[in-house]
Amino acid sequence: MDKKLNIFLVILFCLSQQIYASKCSGDDLISWSDCTGSMAKNGEAYVGSFKNGVPHGKGTYTYSDGATYVGEFINGKESGKGIFNCWVHGATYKGDFYNGKKHGFGIYNYPNGDIYEGEWLNGMRHGKGKYVYKKSNKVNEGEFKKNKFIK
Repeated sequence: MDKKLNIFLVILFCLSQQIYASKCSGDDLISWSDCTGSMAKNGEAYVGSFKNGVPHGKGTYTYSDGATYVGEFINGKESGKGIFNCWVHGATYKGDFYNGKKHGFGIYNYPNGDIYEGEWLNGMRHGKGKYVYKKSNKVNEGEFKKNKFIK
């Protein structure tokens, strides 16, 4: 499907889900606070809640490559529970985010079929987790540090 059509469909779906919130209005984005609206810029789009002109609360962000993030935002960054899908590569992540990065607990499905389920710190596998290699069925379970399996 065409990227523009994908963005349009995501915006349409999200707007239909935001019936009970007040609608953002006006051309001055910075004035959008405690309201729901949509914006598009440089091939990217956001539909959801705003505070001080940036995504804040629940929403959907569609990146220029077609990847999407559906979840919670704080001050314009992915923070809280969310789902990231990279449609081009086939990767998905469902879990916790902080300041735009995987952070907390989450499950990442890699494009090659490998799966990591565990703790993340600043976008890296860090803490207790389990990495399953699809091709070999090898499993690394235990402690990870800065994306590397320790024990």
